[in-house]
Amino acid sequence: MADVPSLRVRRVVTAAVSLTITALLAVALGDPGAHMAQNLVIPGIGLLEVSRLLAVAVLVVTTAAIVVWVTWGIDWLPAGIVLGSTVAAGLLTGDHAADVADAARGSAGQLVAVAAAHEFPLVVLVVGGVMWLRTTVGRMPGVRRLAARRSRGVSTVPGLGGIGALPPLDRSRAAAIAAMAGPVPASVRDAAASDAVVTRARRIGLFARGRHGDPFAVDHAAARAALALTGQLDDAAMARFAGDAHDAAAGVPASEPTWVRPLDATIAAIALRAAGHEVAGRRWAAMLAGPFALRHGHRPGTWWTPLGIRLGSAPVWEHAATSALARAHGWCDDADWRVLRPRLLGAAARGTAVAVDERSIAAARLWLVFVDDEQAARILARPTVHRDPLAVALDRLATTLAATGAHSGSTGSIGLDPTDVHRHTAERGDLVP
Repeated sequence: MADVPSLRVRRVVTAAVSLTITALLAVALGDPGAHMAQNLVIPGIGLLEVSRLLAVAVLVVTTAAIVVWVTWGIDWLPAGIVLGSTVAAGLLTGDHAADVADAARGSAGQLVAVAAAHEFPLVVLVVGGVMWLRTTVGRMPGVRRLAARRSRGVSTVPGLGGIGALPPLDRSRAAAIAAMAGPVPASVRDAAASDAVVTRARRIGLFARGRHGDPFAVDHAAARAALALTGQLDDAAMARFAGDAHDAAAGVPASEPTWVRPLDATIAAIALRAAGHEVAGRRWAAMLAGPFALRHGHRPGTWWTPLGIRLGSAPVWEHAATSALARAHGWCDDADWRVLRPRLLGAAARGTAVAVDERSIAAARLWLVFVDDEQAARILARPTVHRDPLAVALDRLATTLAATGAHSGSTGSIGLDPTDVHRHTAERGDLVP
């Protein structure tokens, strides 16, 4: 796990530098500097006197750039837009009369005071807001119905056979989880190494960090874990995977540059542990007890590595899947089940029309391997998990673990030894088409 004192020092230094630059702009450069300071705090505000339309456009473009950053790790894009708009605010606004300048400096001083109330740049707050908004909108009834229609139209092939219709990231997650349950059909192996997965990794590496060559260099935890668990990483690639995990702040590679997402990281830790790299599991267990710890009934949706900041809350299905997989390895206790139980039973009541509900049901069934809850078991047994390939993979893993000796109430790791799981699955002939 990343050293906590060093992260705290980094946060303090970042905050001090940010506030110093903002204060110097506001005090030393007169009215143009005040506009530049305003723009650093809220992109676009410094251009209001030039053009309201331009100011709104900068704010909208900055927000869109932040969404791109959150999704693909392209952090230079919002930084470049903020820097460019700040320079423009200084060049396009001239000195006004002394009283106007004094008022502007006073206003900038108030904004500096607001910024001083936080220990990290304001843009991180915007990132958190964007992530919260995306989660909240996704829970709205109308949006849920649209998502249900979309999920029905994604693939006409039930079960793991429809894995190729998933987005690349979910495709990797589904392939990795399916491989944990035993031998997988060719469609799953092909999905893990599909052109869409490789292209996504290559584009992220190119646009976020200017990387050429190996598309899976440094980051891409879920994709590399899927390739490892389906037996498609050679010794050299596996060594690079382990080396990148050793060098990473979280003990496992990030999902995208600077972003560690809990489900991807857990899958990566499992893949590395299965390959004999136990230290990755221990370091990820420390992360689950630290930066990704359960607080107020939620685990973070992501962790920003430069300053070690938790952002957003993980969706219910992802929280349930992450904690259940971690519980299988002894990396967490049953506290997650207690807080997730009402939400997961709510998903079971809604049925499997929406993919996220089906995934929640399957993740809950995986949890039932480790907890005694007869009432929940009766409710969760009613829906039929068959639409979403990722949900089917989770459900298949739950069935396999229940049959290979995982027992309710256990406080230790069941090991999830791939050799034992695969042997048992082969004996049963349990290959899902």
